[in-house]
Amino acid sequence: SGSTIEFWLKKPRFNNANTNREVILDLWNGELSSSADYGRLTLELTGAVSGGRCFQATLQSGSSGFITASVCSATVTTSSLADWHHYAISFQSASLGITTRFYVDGKENLTQTIGTPIGEVNGLINGYIGAFQTAPSCSDDFFRSLNMVGAAAFSGSLDEFRYWKTRRT
Repeated sequence: SGSTIEFWLKKPRFNNANTNREVILDLWNGELSSSADYGRLTLELTGAVSGGRCFQATLQSGSSGFITASVCSATVTTSSLADWHHYAISFQSASLGITTRFYVDGKENLTQTIGTPIGEVNGLINGYIGAFQTAPSCSDDFFRSLNMVGAAAFSGSLDEFRYWKTRRT
């Protein structure tokens, strides 16, 4: 049935000197990224992308899904985050991949189908708002040796955060 993340966000500035990615939400089922049972959903901001598209997501079930894909259009940039806006993103697995729909202030900003279809993610799923729980599955060997708990901390304002276990419009 999909899932949806929605929230109000205000981020007056983005400092790439500190980090080029800041995590909004990290859901993980505690399985190793090499496991067929691995499940992860991460939504983050990046200031490192030229031409906008600052919202990125990772959605994985085992080796299926996608890693660090842009989920908004080029009109959503780090400078457009300076004022309060309502953001929502929905995910739904389909036969051709995962359909993502990104909304800004209730208006659809981008719909796309990316990655490969995923199955149900099982197990206890823990969530962190505002930081990583562990190293992302795509991390190079340097990051795999580090304790990534709390890394890529979000610096800004979030309000009325919601996570829905269904796709909402």
